[in-house]
Amino acid sequence: MKQVKFQLKNKLQVILIPSHKSPVVSVQMWVKTGSADEKKGEEGISHFIEHLVFKGTHKYKVGEIASVVEASGGELNAYTSFDQTVFYVTISKSFQDVALDVISQMMGHPTFDKDETHSEREVVCEEIKMGQDSPGRQSSQLLFSSVFKKHAYGIPVIGYEKNVRSWPVKKLKSFYQSRYVPSNMCLIISGDFEEKEMRGNVEKYFSSFKPYKLKKIKRTKEPKATKVGYKAKTKDLKDSSYNLAFPAPAIKHKDVPALDVMAMVLGQGETSRLFSKLRLESSLVSSVSSYSYTPQDPGLLALSFKVLEQDPKLAFEGIYQEVEKIKSQEVGWEEIRKAIINISSEQFYSIETVDGIASKIGSSQFYMGDSLAHEKYLKVIQKITPKDVMRVAKKYFDPKVASYTVLGPKKETEYVEILKDAHKIWLQTIAAYKKAKPIKAKNKKVAIPKIVFKDIKKTDKSDIEVVTTSNGTRVIFEKSLEIPTVSARILLGGGARIEDADKMGTSELLGRTWLGGTKNRSEAQILQMVEESAAGLSPFSGKNTVGFSLDYMKPFESKIVGLTEELFLEPEFVPAIVDRERQAMQRQIHSKEDQPSYLCGKQFVKNMFPNHPVSFDQLGTIESTNNIHAVDLNNYLNKVKSSKNMLAVVVGDFDKKTWMDSIERLEKEFKRTPKLLPTTDYKKLTKNESYFTEKDKEQSHVIVGWQGINITDPDRYVLHVIQAIMAGQGGRLFIELRDKNSLAYSVSPIRMESLECGYFGGYIACSPDKVEKAIKMFHVEFEKIRTQSVPHAELERAQRYLIGQNDIGLQRKSSLCNTIAFDDFYGNDFNESLHIDKVYNAITSADVKRVAERLFSQPHITSIVGKKV
Repeated sequence: MKQVKFQLKNKLQVILIPSHKSPVVSVQMWVKTGSADEKKGEEGISHFIEHLVFKGTHKYKVGEIASVVEASGGELNAYTSFDQTVFYVTISKSFQDVALDVISQMMGHPTFDKDETHSEREVVCEEIKMGQDSPGRQSSQLLFSSVFKKHAYGIPVIGYEKNVRSWPVKKLKSFYQSRYVPSNMCLIISGDFEEKEMRGNVEKYFSSFKPYKLKKIKRTKEPKATKVGYKAKTKDLKDSSYNLAFPAPAIKHKDVPALDVMAMVLGQGETSRLFSKLRLESSLVSSVSSYSYTPQDPGLLALSFKVLEQDPKLAFEGIYQEVEKIKSQEVGWEEIRKAIINISSEQFYSIETVDGIASKIGSSQFYMGDSLAHEKYLKVIQKITPKDVMRVAKKYFDPKVASYTVLGPKKETEYVEILKDAHKIWLQTIAAYKKAKPIKAKNKKVAIPKIVFKDIKKTDKSDIEVVTTSNGTRVIFEKSLEIPTVSARILLGGGARIEDADKMGTSELLGRTWLGGTKNRSEAQILQMVEESAAGLSPFSGKNTVGFSLDYMKPFESKIVGLTEELFLEPEFVPAIVDRERQAMQRQIHSKEDQPSYLCGKQFVKNMFPNHPVSFDQLGTIESTNNIHAVDLNNYLNKVKSSKNMLAVVVGDFDKKTWMDSIERLEKEFKRTPKLLPTTDYKKLTKNESYFTEKDKEQSHVIVGWQGINITDPDRYVLHVIQAIMAGQGGRLFIELRDKNSLAYSVSPIRMESLECGYFGGYIACSPDKVEKAIKMFHVEFEKIRTQSVPHAELERAQRYLIGQNDIGLQRKSSLCNTIAFDDFYGNDFNESLHIDKVYNAITSADVKRVAERLFSQPHITSIVGKKV
C-alpha cells in the first residue's frame, strides 16, 4: 500500500494512505498516551479525557460534534487502552472535510466546560458499574492485576469511581496539555482522496495546534516474577473462569512471532490442541483458549478456560499435558503451516476496509515506529520453524512464575486451594515428562504459501447476476476483484419456527453439529480442512433460516465449496458429538442467567409475543434439548433440503462454474417443495404491561417497547429513520438521557422485524435509583416523535447517517453478501438496499409522524431486571 509521510511545523506526524476501492475516508488520531502513563491518583484520567473531548470545543457545543458527523453520514468514536488513545471518524469522501475539522477540534481545541465535565462524571461511573457486572471484564482485570503487581497494566484502564468524581477541571486540562501535544500524536488518513488536496487540508486544520510541552512519563517497571501467584474472586455467577498466565515480552522482542504461532497451535481455533482435547474430545470445559498479549511494555502469555459445574482438575491435567508436550516435542510442520496461513490471512482480511487500513498502519507506526512493520512481521512469520515454537514454549511456560486466577461462585479460600492443588498436578506432570523417553516423530517440512500485502485497486463492479435454475434454486453473483477473497451464503428456509414444541433448539443444535462428520470425513478432518485453508465455514441458524456462511481466499475455492457440498449431501450426525454439543448448549442456557441484559430482553419479547416463534429462545430449554437426538437433526435437515427453499449468494473473486456445478449436484439430491417460511398469528397487546425480575447487580436493565411491523412492510424504511433520529451520539436518546441527564453509559433504541411482526423501543442500563426517571424520559421522547413534526435538519441528519452507514458497512464483502441474501430470501428487492439513498431521501417528516403514530399510540411493555429500590 502506498504511504505518504510528512510532518507539520508543530511536529505532528502525518501518514496518508490513498485507497480508491470504496468512496470512503477514515481519519484517525493516535495519541501516545494511555492508562499506563498515569500516576497514582490519576488512574482513569486518560479514559475520562477521551470522553470529555466529545463534550465541546471552541467551535462545537455539546452534542454538536456527533450531530455534524452523523449528519454527514459518518461514524465517530474513540478508545483508550493501556498504551494509547485513538479517535476516529469514518465518512463518505464527499464529507472528508467534516472528519478533519471534527478530529482537529477534539484534539486541539476542547473546552473542558465545568458543567459538562460534571455531567460526564456520572456517565463514566455508570460505565464502571457496567464493567463490574461483566464477568468477562472482571475476569480479565483479575488476571492482569495478578501478573502486573507494580506496572500500570495491572490497573483497569477505566480507573476508579472515586478518582472520576474527584478531579477538578484544572487537573484535567493540565494532564491534557501535558500529553495531547502535536509531537506526541500521529494523524493517519486512509481512503478515497487526492494526495495533494489532502496535504493542504491537513495543514489547514492541524497546523494551529498549540505546541504544549510534552511531559515525559517514566513507567514503573514490573519486577521480575519469582514465585507462583494465586488470586480468586467470588461473584454470583454460574460459570467459573480460570486463567493461568506467565510474563511475556514487549511487542518489539524477537520472540513475539514465534509466541503468536505457538499460541495459535495451542489454543486458537477448533483444531487447536487445547480446544480439540478439552472441548471436542472430552467436554471438560465450555471454552478454552491461549493467547499472547505483547504491548508496548512486557506483557503476558495466558491460558484460559471456563467450566460450569465440572471439577476443573481434569481440565488442568489436560492443559498441563499439552503444555509439556509442546515444550518437549517439536510441533508438526502441518500445524505450523496452518498457524502461519491463519495469522497471515487475518492480517490480510484486516485491510478490507479503509478504517482497517488506517488501524493497521497506525498500530505498526505506534508500536514499532515503522508503518510497514506489519508487512515485515508477515515475512518473519513465514520463517517460523518447529524448533522456534519449542524454544519459546520452554522459555515462557515456566511453572516457577505462573499466575493463577479464578472468578466464580465459590468462596475465595476454596478456590485458592483448588489452584494450589492444580499447580501440584503440573509439577507432577513435569516430573513424568522428564522421566519419559523423548518422542521423535517424523516431521517432514511442508510448503507454506506466502500471503503478501498488495496494493488494493478500485475495480468496476459488475452488474449483479441472478440465476434461477430449472429446479427453482436462486443463485446471485456479484464480482468484486480488488482483493482475492470470496464471501458466500447458502440459505434454507425453516429456522426455529418449524421446530416441534418439545424439541426447541433443534436448528441451533444442527448448526453446532453440522461439521461433526460426513460419510467420508471425521469432525477432526473437516475442521482441519477449514483451518488449513484459513477459511470461515460456519453453519448458522436463526428464527427463520438455516444454512452456511463461507468466507475464503480464492486459491482454496474448490476445496471449500466441495466440502460444503459434502456437508449438505452426506452429513453424519454422530451421537457422541450431538451429546457433547447438547451439553454445551445447556451450559450456555445456565450461563445466560448471569447476563441481566439478556434476561431483560427475554422477559420483554416473551410477554410481547407469548407462545410465538419470535419469543422462543434459539437455544431452547434444558428440557427441550434433552429430547433432541441425531435422528431429529437428520429429519430436520431433510425437511428443509429443497431446491425451491434454497438461495445461494456469492460475492467476490469467484469462479462461477465451480459454484453452478456444485448447485446442480445439490439439486439432484434435493426435493422441490416450496419455500419453507410458515407464518403464525400473534396477539395484539390490549393494555400496558410491566414486568420485573430481581437481580443483585450494580445496574438495572430496562426496555420500554411497542409492537412494530414485519420484515416486508414498506414502512420499515421509515422506521429505520425513526431509529436513526433516536440513535447515535447525535440522537435524541443519547443527548437527552445520557448527555443532558447522565442517566447511563449505554442507551439506545431497539428494533426487530420478523415475518409476521416486530417491535420497537428503547433500552438503557443504569443505576437502580435512575430507573424511574429513565422510563419517564423514554415516554417523553417517543411521545414527542409521535406528536411533533421532526425538523428538516434532524430528518436530514438521520437520512445521511443511514446512507453513510450503509456505504461504510458495504465495504466488506460479507456485509454485502448478507444484505443481498436476506433481502432476496424474504422477498424484498435487494437493489433498494444497494441504492438506499433514493429510498431514505424520499422519506418526509409527515411519514415519520405517521409511522410513529402507528406504533407509539399502541399499548407498550416495560421490562426491568435489577435491584429493587
